[in-house]
Amino acid sequence: MRLSGSGRRCMGDERENAKDDSRSPMEKMQALRTAYASALPQKLTNVRDSWSSVRTLQNFNREILMPFRHLVHRLAGSGASYGFARLSALMQKIEQKIDQLSDFPENAKRLVLEIDNLLTQVDSSAQPDEQSNEELSLISSQRIQRPAAPKALLALSSKSVCNSLPEQLKHYGYEVRACPAEEVIENALRFEPDIVVYEEPSESQVCPAPIEMGKTKVPFVFVLHQTPNLFLRVQAYRAGIREVLQSPPDISQLLSKFDQCFISEGDVPYRVLLIDDDSELAMYHAQLLEQAQMNARVVSQPEDIPEVLLEFFPDVILMDLYLPGYNGIELAVAIRQDATLYGVPIIFVSVEQDIARHLGAIRAGGDDFLIKPVPAPFLLASVESRARRGRELRGMLSRDGLTGLLNHVSAEEYLSQQLSRARRMDSSLAYVMVDLDHFKKVNDNYGHLMGDRVLVNFARYLQGRLRRSDVIGRYGGEEFVVILPDTTKEHARFVIESMRMSFASINHNTAEDPLRVTFSAGIAAFPDIDDMTTLTKAADDALYDAKQQGRNKVCIYKPKTSD
Repeated sequence: MRLSGSGRRCMGDERENAKDDSRSPMEKMQALRTAYASALPQKLTNVRDSWSSVRTLQNFNREILMPFRHLVHRLAGSGASYGFARLSALMQKIEQKIDQLSDFPENAKRLVLEIDNLLTQVDSSAQPDEQSNEELSLISSQRIQRPAAPKALLALSSKSVCNSLPEQLKHYGYEVRACPAEEVIENALRFEPDIVVYEEPSESQVCPAPIEMGKTKVPFVFVLHQTPNLFLRVQAYRAGIREVLQSPPDISQLLSKFDQCFISEGDVPYRVLLIDDDSELAMYHAQLLEQAQMNARVVSQPEDIPEVLLEFFPDVILMDLYLPGYNGIELAVAIRQDATLYGVPIIFVSVEQDIARHLGAIRAGGDDFLIKPVPAPFLLASVESRARRGRELRGMLSRDGLTGLLNHVSAEEYLSQQLSRARRMDSSLAYVMVDLDHFKKVNDNYGHLMGDRVLVNFARYLQGRLRRSDVIGRYGGEEFVVILPDTTKEHARFVIESMRMSFASINHNTAEDPLRVTFSAGIAAFPDIDDMTTLTKAADDALYDAKQQGRNKVCIYKPKTSD
């Protein structure tokens, strides 16, 4: 099956999402419910009229029944979500009778009477349930807003960890307090940290100290253990401990774990594409996702899908099983044939209860099948867990093994995407090539292990100082790239220059044998340069100029003038 983009505008485009709306999430949801209730009488009239037209034909093949079935199907899926659970249940019964009518025409007389009887119950079923926003109140994240300087309490027992970890964390914006492991509870009560790192002195179990941490209401507790195993981690989970890590910890890994605890202002929200011809239900689900700080895009016409997939590149696809002209299974097969979308989770959402259809959807490439109406907390948990794991898996394939930054190929793919976005949004973009100065001397004088430590420290430094929306990659060796969306070359120079001066003061070795490293950088920008190949060449030329000027410099690309 080949899908072609129609170019038609779909709901939820970037400009619509950018509109100011001061209403609270609960007020937006209530507005959707009110609009649905207002439109419901006309929808029910349409259902009755459609059935009357079909009934007089006395021809009950699938094509004749399709318009009637479509109206019933949409109410079966959306009613309960908008507070009309009895109506949804009734419409599901009618939908089952419609399918039986097309499959078993010999039973037409009985089935027609049964549908007639069910339709007499519509008015009594179309009464709203007791309105409750209780399930919406369950919408929450397992992360908290990142403080300006997160407070970390380190309760450490081994000297090697105690001597290095606090100082390293301070370089990355953490307010750090260290204490002996046995004093962790009293220090947690006084310091009120956001994170506790507790180093377990025992090799056999998690001792009572971190288990009692629940009394202090510390959001996130990590345990360091010399020999972590499955059962130890189960014990820690029961105690409310976030994770058990190998001791001594890798600073890059530890900082990455810390980052996962917080919602930062620049975090890129999970992107969820909703493919459903029932626009009212799709908008309801989209509002739930937006309330949970995800970015939702709704597509109601299958022919719009290719264009939106290319532009939006979702983390998760939520798709109805039945769409005009296509079914979800066909679409899933087509989507899975695109290598760039192969790993994107597809969650089917439908009133379909036939287990054989569920299995068919999963075999076609679906990752889950949710039956409408889907309770809000269940929908959000399913989407968030799939999106998180999908990003983590894609990250493992696209990232440099040492630093965790994007590898060369992935960084170029992101540059291409960001350039396309900058053209579309008529915005600016800065591209920076960075090179650590005299890095060969670090390897020659201190060894490759120290060289690797400097590379990892630099990667973490870039991540800590730049926005989460900025893209950082390692091109290879000691060369890095930074992509700054919505940034002019002048502002990029200000940012990189500030970082250059700050990084030069960091000691990567012991106080007795200090090691400080500098970097040089070259900057080129869009729209000054529109072509990707020319842009990267310009940044490389600017980096060369910085090196020629004595290194430890930041230069903006200047076109060479011919004499």
